[in-house]
Amino acid sequence: MKLDIIHLLDEKNFISGVLISKKLNISRTAVWKQIQILKKLGYEIESFKNRGYRLVSRPDIPLSEEVLFKLNTKVIGKKIHYFKSLPSTNLYAKDLIKKNAEEGTIVVADIQTKGRGRKDRSWFSPEGGLWFSIILYPNIPTQYAMLVTMATSVSVVQAINELTGLSPIIKWPNDLLLDGKKICGILTELDAEMDRINYSVVGVGINVNNSIDKELKDKAGSVIDFNKSRISRVKLLRLFLKNFDINYFKLISKDYNYIRDLWFLYTDIIGKKVRLKGEDTVAVGIVEDIDDTGCLILKTDNKQIKIVSGDLEFF
Repeated sequence: MKLDIIHLLDEKNFISGVLISKKLNISRTAVWKQIQILKKLGYEIESFKNRGYRLVSRPDIPLSEEVLFKLNTKVIGKKIHYFKSLPSTNLYAKDLIKKNAEEGTIVVADIQTKGRGRKDRSWFSPEGGLWFSIILYPNIPTQYAMLVTMATSVSVVQAINELTGLSPIIKWPNDLLLDGKKICGILTELDAEMDRINYSVVGVGINVNNSIDKELKDKAGSVIDFNKSRISRVKLLRLFLKNFDINYFKLISKDYNYIRDLWFLYTDIIGKKVRLKGEDTVAVGIVEDIDDTGCLILKTDNKQIKIVSGDLEFF
């Protein structure tokens, strides 16, 4: 009902409560009640006797009413669960999977109180950023699971570029950088067997308009720092969902080279000297390639090795 009323409201012209009630087949009292709900959600709506209602401004809050408006995706973002605050969007998404949530469902929160990155590191998730998770059931072999992260990172780059003109660089395996500073991290969690992926929850954290703690400023930044003006989180999420819907469809259609080739457009890692820290090992060498499953191919002094995961440092 709220979504229907938002679609009828105009930012230039007034529409009467009588006309809204007729179009939606509800009482004028019901129209008034829904308008009050929208105001509480952050919509600024003018109302004048004998003129009706006019939409003055929309909140930059990733409500389903805003994000889903004319989105027209095939799979991704058909349903959105929005919260002012959650411990973790990934954890909530896993709970939804137990209740048979449909593929492409999004969980988004203004604040995460226990946001997590890789290796259970805490992820600072204050108001002003974009923190969300995607529920997926990718029908692809387990060895290609890394391409889910790659498709996600590409989609974030595309969304930021379309909205701001900025061009983030992808840092293998799951970070996005602007001027060397991390502005986005991706946490992909799997439940998988030897030959199939049961589900994947992809957590995305983008520093959009939020400030960065002093101790993190040398390594992290927000998109607003480079754009010099506030960015609409609603528009950014909509653009991500649009692009990820396309890229994910290519992935589940087994067009793995499409994802890999697209990923290469947004990274500058090839030929760089790097240090990779694994659980118990450290490897230093030159990045030669990313193979068709997303693994990093590193040339060391005496051999070529394949890296499945690890913390990468340039030097």
